[in-house]
Amino acid sequence: MSVNKINIRPNVSMLSVLKFLEYETWFALAEFVDNAIASYLNNEKALKQLHGDDFQLEVIIEINDPENKITIRDNAGGIEQVNYNRAFRAAEIPADTSGLSEFGMGMKSASCWFSDFWTVRTKALNEEAEKTVKFDMNKIFEDKLEELEFTSITTDKNHHYTIIELLNVNKMPRRKGLGKVKSHLSSIYREFLRKGILKLIVDNTELQFTEPKILVAPRYDDPNGEKIEWKREINFGLEDGLSVNGFVGIRETGSTSEAGFALFRRGRVIEGSFDNGFRPEFIFGAPNSYRFQRVFGELHLEGFDVSFTKKGIQWDENLEVFLQCLKDELSHENFPLLTQAEKFRARANDTDYRNSGIKALSHTVSDFEQKAPEAIKETFENPIVESDIEIELPKTEKRIYKSFKVNFNKINWLISIELSYDTSLNDLLEVGPHLIKEPSTEPNVKQIGIRLSLTHPFMVEYAGTENGKIEPILKMAAAMGLAEIIAKESGAKTQGEIRRNFNQLITKISQS
Repeated sequence: MSVNKINIRPNVSMLSVLKFLEYETWFALAEFVDNAIASYLNNEKALKQLHGDDFQLEVIIEINDPENKITIRDNAGGIEQVNYNRAFRAAEIPADTSGLSEFGMGMKSASCWFSDFWTVRTKALNEEAEKTVKFDMNKIFEDKLEELEFTSITTDKNHHYTIIELLNVNKMPRRKGLGKVKSHLSSIYREFLRKGILKLIVDNTELQFTEPKILVAPRYDDPNGEKIEWKREINFGLEDGLSVNGFVGIRETGSTSEAGFALFRRGRVIEGSFDNGFRPEFIFGAPNSYRFQRVFGELHLEGFDVSFTKKGIQWDENLEVFLQCLKDELSHENFPLLTQAEKFRARANDTDYRNSGIKALSHTVSDFEQKAPEAIKETFENPIVESDIEIELPKTEKRIYKSFKVNFNKINWLISIELSYDTSLNDLLEVGPHLIKEPSTEPNVKQIGIRLSLTHPFMVEYAGTENGKIEPILKMAAAMGLAEIIAKESGAKTQGEIRRNFNQLITKISQS
């Protein structure tokens, strides 16, 4: 074993600030993956000559929680002797900057961000020495070291790898954070995973990218028309050699977290990985819009620069032009993708209606039990409301309802509030005894039903299966139904009496 030295001048002081970079864990780990990909692509021909055309780059990230240690291993070309000094000097730009390793900062910045003590062991293809260097950042700063010793041992020239060990890690990914790291890395490197170039293993899990399903449906304004796959290829140029290509589509199932654009550069996602999609309001609208949840896409940007941490595109003055060109591409009259995303309404399944309806119904009945008596009191003296009675229906029935008892005008009432998702119903709101399917066994009890249809065009358009949208409409419908009952019992002669009762009820229900 021989001992050699590498010069880490002139930017040692720069290393001291790298731990304060604004990284996310997945972007820091991505720096190591970028270096491995760059090494593989630079040595692809030689590696395949040695191992055959089926050779695949493999990057393994081991998360050792008990030891507070992260290890990154790859089987790429290793760090060659000619590049060894440059590889460990901060901001030493490589000769070839056309790939993913272009700033000379990735390994150093990510390692310093994670840890104050890290080692690199590497063996370059067709060289006979494995080299190991240790970075003790505290010692480097305290002793103002400008050179580091590295050890070298002789080994088979056909071996090739790099192993980086981060010890006493300051920012250890754990539990949910580790799951998020995996999701982001599989999203960032989806193109290399698809093509079979990269096998990426994180914490014993081989990462795969799950492709979103694209909506296949008629146009929003022709519901009985031909079904269309809502995906548009994108290809346009900007000035100064800048261009964009890829696709934009509509997700079959909306997702508030996972919609949005992924912006690629050199095959790797720069902005918009996993749950952090690139969603400019100019195209996606407000966060509560359907476009915000449905539109997604992959856009490859050519000629654009990135920040040195590779977290963002350097737009300069080109962002507005890019967005306008993209919006024009998605707004053609013969293929109105953005309008389709906003206005198309998919028929929800029964389970979705049932799950969201149960919550809305429970909250509504609870509010009526607690607050309706105050409004009813203005018409009848001393109304009494008893605990609600929940009726369990078979899941095959396309309705859910809850009942509660109220006494007004010296009459006991059993009032049922029902949500239906039966598409054969025509009316949005119904009130009447015909809605009671299970007569009460108690004597001297009047029954009445109030039904709201979740599949009425109004509800499909404005509520869907979102509990937060169903509940306020249900409360208004129930208040209107109850106002009608009260008006009839009080002998009302005019429609104005129903409106007055409704206003009193809805005001009380709305008070927190």
